[in-house]
Parts: sequence; structure tokens; C-alpha cells
Amino acid sequence: MDVRLRWQEIAKTEVRPVVSVGLLASYTIDPLMPYVGVALHDAGLPVSFSTAPFNQIVRQCLDDTSAMALARPDVLVVAPRFEELGDELQTAVDAALSAARRWKSFLVVVLPAVPEERAFGHLDDGRAAGTAAAAHEGREAIRAELAGRPDAWVVDAEQAIRAVGTAKAHHAAMFKFAKIPYTEAVFGELGAQLAGVLRAVYGLTPRVVVVDQDSVAAFDEPVNRLRESGARVVVRTGTEEVAALAVAAGVPAESAVLLRLGAKPDAWRDELVRSGLLDRLPAPEVTVQRVRRTARETVSLDDFMAGLNVEVDLQPVGPDSAAKVVEVVSRAKDFTLGNEKLDLSEDREVFAVRVSDKFGSYGVSGAVGITADGVVDVFSLSCVVLGKGVEDVVLQRLREEHGDIAFRHRRTPHNQITAGFLTDAGARIEEIP
Repeated sequence: MDVRLRWQEIAKTEVRPVVSVGLLASYTIDPLMPYVGVALHDAGLPVSFSTAPFNQIVRQCLDDTSAMALARPDVLVVAPRFEELGDELQTAVDAALSAARRWKSFLVVVLPAVPEERAFGHLDDGRAAGTAAAAHEGREAIRAELAGRPDAWVVDAEQAIRAVGTAKAHHAAMFKFAKIPYTEAVFGELGAQLAGVLRAVYGLTPRVVVVDQDSVAAFDEPVNRLRESGARVVVRTGTEEVAALAVAAGVPAESAVLLRLGAKPDAWRDELVRSGLLDRLPAPEVTVQRVRRTARETVSLDDFMAGLNVEVDLQPVGPDSAAKVVEVVSRAKDFTLGNEKLDLSEDREVFAVRVSDKFGSYGVSGAVGITADGVVDVFSLSCVVLGKGVEDVVLQRLREEHGDIAFRHRRTPHNQITAGFLTDAGARIEEIP
């Protein structure tokens, strides 16, 4: 919570961002921002963030009119999960690579963790086609593809989950209601990993490590290892500010880090990793040569959309769908006409939008409401089905049934995508305050 409060305070300052970071994920990745933002701010690299609705990695990367394409971030972070993408994981990475080249962005791919649910239960690990085997093969294919590239890197979600512990890493309730699969602790670990990569990329890893005089006496061996690794070690004899010691050593204030070795002999290793100092140590003398997969042409947006096999069904709201329709409208944020609530008792026709594709059925994923005077005042879609052409199908069917129908739209901080879609489609829009 302290990190989130600090990020809110940083946002209120007039510090100008130096680097723009775009975040795309198959889940809601917003909880990651404070951890990355605070860490980079403290390193002297203030950042701004751009996000897009979850599970739109491929669409955002291939569509040159998407929100992320228009943002053209300096750094593009792509965080897929096997649970959402399955066999389309490599397609998402290919699309991200293509987008990063076009936008001249530095790409960071978050290697997805191996899923907890195993298709073959306790016998999964011994099957060549099991969940574990397929996941490890997919992970290593991504690592091999990005290894050695000057414009891309990876961080590993598996490492973050392992650091927290599987039992404390997943948040089933938050995933059900907000598509947030991980706990704060996991986002904290991922944020530290990502910040470490970006510090190294922008040359802001610590140049000086500060240790207290008592630590030198108690941990003579690890301190000597620091010196042998090439690190500049400054011994603090009192309570001097780390920034002041950095300036005295002739480096920027944010380029020094305090290494708290603690009371346990082994604690210094974890502290050393957290300090970021290892992020700039020389690479190993022997680099493992990995076999790269055969290059293939990046899928086009049209091919990707056609391959989804999206099916859209509009049916009048009945007793079995009423509650879900009201929930979808109340929770819709990015694609909505600006109505936060739907009263089914009012005089209007209301239709439930059910969506399915090759990955399965999404159930009731949207709603359309038409007033007695023939104006659409409810047009809401869940984020999970955005970018799949659902809005186009719904609009076409509305026009087939009602002709040149008008849409009553109220602007919100988030629903610009709806106004843009309707404008591009040539729809009549009635703006209301």
C-alpha cells in the first residue's frame, strides 16, 4: 500500500516523464504500474504509462489505429498468460515484435508462468503433450527468439511467483471480478524485475554501493566479493545520506544504493539482487547458444480476426440473462455510451450480446438498449471481447433491423473508443452532458 500511495504522490508532482511505457497483457495489468513507476522514479528515470483493455495484445499491436499504436511508447511491455492465449502465445509475441519495430520501441516480454491447473493431473509432468511440457516449450521458444536482440528483453513471471510462493501468488476472487490474476506481492516482484531491466537499458544501474561500517566487519567476505566484481564500495561511518555520498564519489545522487546486509549471513544475497547492482555486472564468459525457431511472417490483422471464428448472438433479455446484463452495463468502462446503470423497468428494448470464439464461450458479454423513440442509449461490451469485431457485428444487425439509428452518447474519461468507433462507422451520435 505504501508503494501505491507514493505513486499517487508522484503523480501529483510536476516531474516530467522521461520514458513512456506501454503495457499490454492478457489480464488486467494496471496493478503493476505503481511498482515500476516508483522504482524508476527513485532511480532518476520518471515514466508515464499507457494501457489498453486486457486480452487485446495482438489487436493492439497489429492495428495502426489502436490506442497503443497512437501512443508509440518508448518501451512496450507485453505480458501474456497461457491461461488466456494458449496456442496463440507465439502469435502475440510475433505481433509485439512487429509493433516494436514499427514504433521503434524497446520490447520487454514477460515470460508467462507455467499454469497451475494441469490437464492430466498428477500424471501431467510425464506427458510430452502435458500442460507443463507445452508451457516450458513455449517459454523457451520466446526466450530463444529474443536472446541477443539489442531491442528486446524478457522478465519471468515464473520467477516472481516462485519468490512469493504459489499459495500466496494467485488471487482467484480478483481474477473473477476484475481479471487480476496475481496478488500485490507478485506485482511487486514483477515490478522490481521490470525496473531492473529498464534501469540497465537506460544506464541507470547503481555505480556505487554504500554499506555501513558495522556490516563491513560482520560481512567481510561478501563485501570483498563486491569489490572483486568491480563495484565501487563506500563505507558509511555514520548516518550520512546516500545521495550525499554519491555526489562526494562523483556520481549522480540516484546512482548510489544502500546495501543493508542485515543480521543473517545469507541475507546479503537477496539484498544484492534487490539493489540492482547485479543488473550491470559483466555477462558470463560462456554464453549458452540456443536454437532459434524458423522465422515466419507475422500474422496480419485480417488473418488474425478471421482465425478467431467469432460468433455473436443478440437475444432479447430474459429472466436467465437479466442480472448478467445489468452487471455488464454497470461494469463496462472502455466500450459504453456512458450509461453506468441499466433499469430494465424502463420502456426500452434490451438485448443481451453473447460471444464465443475458438477459445470458448464468453457468455453474456454485452448489452444493447433501444428507447421507445428508437434511439440506442445502451451499447456496452466487456473488455474481454473488444478488438474481435463484436461491435461491428452488433452495429450491422442494429442497422439491418432499425435502419439509420441514432446513438445517445455521454463522454466519460474512458469511453473515447466508443465515440471513435461510431464516428468511423458513420453513425448518428446525440451527445448528452
